[in-house]
Amino acid sequence: MQFKDVVGQQEIKQLLLKMAGSGRIAHAMLFLGQTGSGTLPLAVAFAQYLNCENPLADDSCGQCTSCRQYEQLAHPDLHFVVPVNSTDEVKKPRTDDFIAQWRQSFTANPYLTLNDWYQAIGIEKKQGIIAAEESAGITHKLFLKSFTGRYKILIMWHAEKMNAATSNKLLKIIEEPPDDSVFILTTDRYDGILPTILSRTQMVKVPIPDTETLVNFLKTEKNIEVNHARSMARLAGNDISETLQLLRNDNRQEQPEQVFLSWLRMCWNISKDYKKLYSWVEEMARLSRDEQRNFLVFGISTARECLIANLAGPQHARYNEQTFAGFERFSKMITPQNIESFSKTLQEGAFHIERNANAKILFLDLSFRMHHILRM
Repeated sequence: MQFKDVVGQQEIKQLLLKMAGSGRIAHAMLFLGQTGSGTLPLAVAFAQYLNCENPLADDSCGQCTSCRQYEQLAHPDLHFVVPVNSTDEVKKPRTDDFIAQWRQSFTANPYLTLNDWYQAIGIEKKQGIIAAEESAGITHKLFLKSFTGRYKILIMWHAEKMNAATSNKLLKIIEEPPDDSVFILTTDRYDGILPTILSRTQMVKVPIPDTETLVNFLKTEKNIEVNHARSMARLAGNDISETLQLLRNDNRQEQPEQVFLSWLRMCWNISKDYKKLYSWVEEMARLSRDEQRNFLVFGISTARECLIANLAGPQHARYNEQTFAGFERFSKMITPQNIESFSKTLQEGAFHIERNANAKILFLDLSFRMHHILRM
């Protein structure tokens, strides 16, 4: 992947190019930003540039042997560590057990989300982790002699998924790195990384792209009409992954906001809709952990937009008129007096989902709590 394939991020690209040109490349870097900002594509593009045989002033050449291998994620000095979990075929999983699926998933969508990845390897019902089994492989690969004589690069996607044992072993490797090795960690959660690792990495903050950049991408690469592209970018908060998900959802009957609004209606009329609510809880429990968490995070964002619409008018909210129409009545229930309770309740739910709480009990409890908040 070349820098030109990464949506926007001109300032970050210039920073990385300047770093490479000076030869002062940190042996451990942390790309911090939402999945939809492009941390992973930037990491791969930077790695490709570092190992390009004929680098240009602003990008890798895209033609040399190294670049062609990078296009397939098959360069012998490029290594990945990503969250995985056990399957029927793999009992002690490592990234290498799923490398073919990883290459295919990234090639199809460099802005893939954790949920996209979990679906690709069949662990939707589980949470991916970066377990201690990865550590031995990392050490073995990076202490080998470089195949090309340039950099050995390891990209760890969603580094916050490391467990304690992996974090401690990685810390030792980072403290005494092999020659000509570069670690690039990506994460969207700064607080999910050990402070001792954070202190030994050079942080690169990757922002969400601006609206015009995303609109231009949708227009030129996805053939989306400008007004529709602008509406989608606004709805997704300029998050590229969310925008691509909206594109995939365009032909689906039930949108995320419809599911969320349906739940709120059941919470409001809980005494009448309790049978329907129990069925809904059963359906939510069958989703993956990340889908459950994303639903609650979406709810927090929705509450924010509803409060903005309530106080400043719908024209200031992120949602377009058609999307917001269903929330118009509900938005009047979100006030400065209950927004904190509303958001905190959903945040606590997301927190417990990440820690493997029983989904049925959690969503049923959330429903009763939301009933109380809405009826205040």
